Amino acid sequence: MVYVKGKFLKIVHKDFNLILEKLKESLLDKLGNEIDYKNIEDIKYLKWCYDKLILENKDINVFSLKPRCVCWVDFGQNIGSELRKLRPAILWRSSSDKKMWTVIPLSTKCYNDKYYFHCDISLPYSTAKLESLANFSYKRIREPFFYNKKIAYLSDEDYKNILKSLRKYYTFDN
Repeated sequence: MVYVKGKFLKIVHKDFNLILEKLKESLLDKLGNEIDYKNIEDIKYLKWCYDKLILENKDINVFSLKPRCVCWVDFGQNIGSELRKLRPAILWRSSSDKKMWTVIPLSTKCYNDKYYFHCDISLPYSTAKLESLANFSYKRIREPFFYNKKIAYLSDEDYKNILKSLRKYYTFDN
């Protein structure tokens, strides 16, 4: 079904496939004419499109995911200074069906930097980057993060410290 000017139009299967084929040809033509294969950013973008396709077709057991677990999450290709790449993140909260997760990315580069929106945790040299808290599909979650041959979980003390820092960050409380 196609929605045009407030009304649904019925399209037969044959026409739908023809539209898809034209879209594919158009995309390949655009990529062929406008992608500079010597520019590393263009290549990274194309790789992200491919990775995204793989993620979209991935299926994992959503009920095995638990809050406070540290997992590898694919943040994808960035724009500007956004976080990017595959990195560990804390699974903070989920939707009721566990198909969407609020995650807090971790970084080693921010460790012990004293910013109020960075919260050091007990994993070695890890900092929770609260300013980059984001919601993602469960399909971006690749696998658990292991520490000392066990799946890493946030400790009660780290959880309380992150809650304090989140309150400070989102309520502008000193």
